[in-house]
Amino acid sequence: MPINGRRTFQIAQSGIGYVPEHRAIFRDLTVLENLTLAERKRGDLRRSGDLIFGLFPRLHERLQQQGGTLSGGEQQMLAIARALVPDNRLLLIDEPSEGLAPVIIEQMMAAIQQLSAYTTVLLVEQNFRMASAISQRYYIVDDGRTVHTGAMAALRDNKPLVQTYLGAA
Repeated sequence: MPINGRRTFQIAQSGIGYVPEHRAIFRDLTVLENLTLAERKRGDLRRSGDLIFGLFPRLHERLQQQGGTLSGGEQQMLAIARALVPDNRLLLIDEPSEGLAPVIIEQMMAAIQQLSAYTTVLLVEQNFRMASAISQRYYIVDDGRTVHTGAMAALRDNKPLVQTYLGAA
């Protein structure tokens, strides 16, 4: 179903969740309040809680803590968790590793990889090492157009293409 021209709430209601690049959590609300606000139907959080807290046990420990006092990695976990509260069939995750310490990036990679068993994940990520480790397919977009696509394994072996578009060797 095409979504161009549809309003944001209509896109969300169709089962597409979005995790923005700069997290956009409610800093003055607690973790629990942030998650509760993400419900589309009463009980969404109860239904999705096992998945969320299985992926991010740290959030369960921080339920009463304000979002703005969380570490950067915990804020990223909360941003992803909010998109998991409703039953989304597709998650768009924009730059989840931005500004995070390497150890937190590793945790984020593992969580996103586990997520792919539950829903389709479209990941926008400039960290090639991270993206190539957890992705099955790739799409390289240049100036708003898709210029290359294929299996991630093929891209890993195509050093000239990786160097040209991603600046990584």
